[in-house]
Amino acid sequence: MPDKKISELPVASALTGYESIPVVQTGNTVRTTLDTVSEYVSGNVRPYKVYTALLTQSGGDDPLSIDSGLLTIGVTYMINNPSINSDFTNVGAPNNLSGTYFIATGTTPNNWGTDTNILTFNTGAPVVTVLENTIGNIWFTYSSTGVYNINSNSLFTIDKTIVDCTINGDTNYEKNLWAVWNGNGSSSVDNIRLYTWNSTIPGPEDYFNGKLEIRVYN
Repeated sequence: MPDKKISELPVASALTGYESIPVVQTGNTVRTTLDTVSEYVSGNVRPYKVYTALLTQSGGDDPLSIDSGLLTIGVTYMINNPSINSDFTNVGAPNNLSGTYFIATGTTPNNWGTDTNILTFNTGAPVVTVLENTIGNIWFTYSSTGVYNINSNSLFTIDKTIVDCTINGDTNYEKNLWAVWNGNGSSSVDNIRLYTWNSTIPGPEDYFNGKLEIRVYN
């Protein structure tokens, strides 16, 4: 069945932005969309793009490589040494070029290829559960104890980017999680710094669970 425009979908009345859209195959509805279409309806357009995620960080700097097996969903991988037939586009990669970073959205790539050290990753980088992403390709890297990078390819617009983050479950307020983005210094259109601090040490510390939201205004 060919794709349909929103205006062609079989609904009784005009879309208000909150209906589930049917996904039809061979005449049968197999599922409905989970997301609303509010961003695409005239008069109800968000003034920003958003990235919302849950974060888990569980150790220090530990760079590794992998060239077979299963990926871990939520981990940031870099395509390091791809074969000509390597294909990771079904698990979150925007392309299959060497140097491309992506957060795994699935476990089994279309094709690993035949070379070694095809992907690299760092177990010290935050692992993410992405709840919403309308900004684009964002990934996470480890910098040093208690310091991490939120990365993009020029998606964090100067003077239009707001970051909000917090630690989950710290009822004693012993640990803090905060982000620094100001368009200069260690932050830029490509990078937001993420920091943790434990007041009982006192000092930076790995190991945290938190939540993050980035908004880039139009």
